Amino acid sequence: MLARPTLLLLPLLLTACALPSLDVQPRYGSLEIDGSAGYSSSGLSGAADLADAGLDDDSGLSGRIDFEFGSPHLVVLAQTPRFEGQGTLDVTVDDGTNTITAGASVASRLELATYDAALLFDLFPGEMVELALGFGLAYLDLSLRFEEDGTGTTVESDEAVPVPLLALGASFWLGPVELTAFAGGIAYELDDDEIHYFDLDAFARWKLFGGSSRLRGSLVGGWRMTDLEVEYDDDATLVEADLTLQGPYFGLELSL
Repeated sequence: MLARPTLLLLPLLLTACALPSLDVQPRYGSLEIDGSAGYSSSGLSGAADLADAGLDDDSGLSGRIDFEFGSPHLVVLAQTPRFEGQGTLDVTVDDGTNTITAGASVASRLELATYDAALLFDLFPGEMVELALGFGLAYLDLSLRFEEDGTGTTVESDEAVPVPLLALGASFWLGPVELTAFAGGIAYELDDDEIHYFDLDAFARWKLFGGSSRLRGSLVGGWRMTDLEVEYDDDATLVEADLTLQGPYFGLELSL
């Protein structure tokens, strides 16, 4: 028979077992960019090759948060890369006000901030393997700018849009190492706008100290890939972008 103090503590112990857990991952990584982006107006072609335009890789901070309260499980991802460089346009770009002709030397800048939030519901929970399916929302903020050397002529656009997400999560334990992947994406057309978005985050984590689930510190290393194809009207200008951002990262995870 349980002693009275144990009986009094039992509800608290059961409640503690059901408490949610929080995993926070600050990361540092490098992203390379590939693809094309630009503007067209009055029938002029405007998708400039970004390598020719001189955009360099970007290194910086990003992050991920996992909030588990049974099922569902909330995943939040954030990154704000900024790519800059000096190059040459291989096409003419025209925003309806200013024009920069093909062959011009330009200072180029592209920023793509992405924020994903998804609820994942367990389809196959287990001690070694987990598989989850869910839905969520992504917020995309795309800024593109070309400035011609010498004349200072500038062609630029800034667009932010929320898009729905279908998401998939998976985890696999291999001894002290856990392999985890998250994928979210959507493809749709609305009026004259078109968006194809896919985001992949895959990493391995190795426990450095602490318990098996809470009050734990882990070393994290992974790969992030974001693929975006977008076409939309900005006033009288058609803005086009076909981008792939990818690269490795490393960081620490604190689990509470």
